[in-house]
Amino acid sequence: MVTKFFCHGSLYNEYFGINIHQIRSIEILQNITKIPKTISCVKGITNLRGNVIPVVDLRERLSMESTSYTDQTRLVVVTINDTDVGLIVDAANEVLDIQEEQIQPTPTVNGNSIEFLAGIANLENRILILLDIEKLLSSDVVIQLYKCTLKRKSMSRK
Repeated sequence: MVTKFFCHGSLYNEYFGINIHQIRSIEILQNITKIPKTISCVKGITNLRGNVIPVVDLRERLSMESTSYTDQTRLVVVTINDTDVGLIVDAANEVLDIQEEQIQPTPTVNGNSIEFLAGIANLENRILILLDIEKLLSSDVVIQLYKCTLKRKSMSRK
């Protein structure tokens, strides 16, 4: 019996989980410097303890309705391919122990699975959508994050 740990966060009253092994930290949302010519979900960059990291609004990346940030809004810092990325979430509540048997396969839509989902955790009082962060932040988003990283490096040389 394998136990998985997931950070539980919420977006618009839906509950999401990210594998805890991909999470570096959970932070209070700080100032974000916008970077021109990026896709809308890439909000810019922020300085986190001396490290400048790109920031992605997870709500926008998942094509959910946007909302104002609140005191509960958090920045979940994940590491993908040796790059730290901040994910804006409505709240980050707790770390959950999820048993393998609680995780159901990714549902299909029109015969195709939703590739950025790692599965669905069926918990006692709610369903937790488990995200595959590497797949969620693939292709166009990674290109934009790479551009942000290049701009960050060129700004730090000046």
